Amino acid sequence: MEIRRLCVFCSSSDHLPEAFRAEARALGARMAEEKIELVFGGGSVGLMGVLADAVMAGGGKATGVIPTFLATKELAHEGITRQVVTHTMHDRKQEMSRLSDAFAILPGGFGTLDEFFEILTWKQLGLHARPIVVANTGGWFDPLREYCRRAVSWGGVTKHNLGLFAVVDTAPEVVDVLLRRREGAPVPKRLSRT
Repeated sequence: MEIRRLCVFCSSSDHLPEAFRAEARALGARMAEEKIELVFGGGSVGLMGVLADAVMAGGGKATGVIPTFLATKELAHEGITRQVVTHTMHDRKQEMSRLSDAFAILPGGFGTLDEFFEILTWKQLGLHARPIVVANTGGWFDPLREYCRRAVSWGGVTKHNLGLFAVVDTAPEVVDVLLRRREGAPVPKRLSRT
C-alpha cells in the first residue's frame, strides 16, 4: 500500500517546548521531501500549525479538516492547500480518516488522545487496516506505553492489540517506518472484546 496521505494528530498548544516544535518541523520537511500529503486538524496554532507550515515550506501539500465552530480567523490555517470545514468534531475525525492512508500521533492533549484511541479502536474492530505510528518525542507517550503494558498484564488488552500501532522515538522516524512498511496480514473480520 502506497502512503500518499498521512493524517497527523497533534497538539494545538503553543506552549510545548521548542524541541517538540523542531520535531514537528522535521516531520513536515520529510513528508514534503517524500511527497506525502499532510491531513491534519486544520489549525494554525501549536504543533498543527508548525507541521503544516513545514510541509508547505517544503513544497508539499496540506489538507486541514476543521469543524465550523473552530474555523475562526484565529484558528483555521489560511496558508494550506485545502481546508475542509465539517459540522462536528466527529465528522472531522471521519473525514480525516477517509482522506488518509496512514496515521501518526505526535505529542498533544486530550483531543490528540481522543483521536488516537478512536482510530486505534476502529483498527482493533477491523474497520480499517492502515498503519498507525506514535512519535514518542521526549518520552511524551511513556505513561501511555506503561498503561498499555499494565492493561496487557491485567488482561484488559491482548498482546496482539499492542501490535496495532508502532512507536518511534522521533517524529521524522514516522516517515521511515511508513516507507519500510510491507503489506501486513489482513485484519480479522470478526470482532474481539479486547
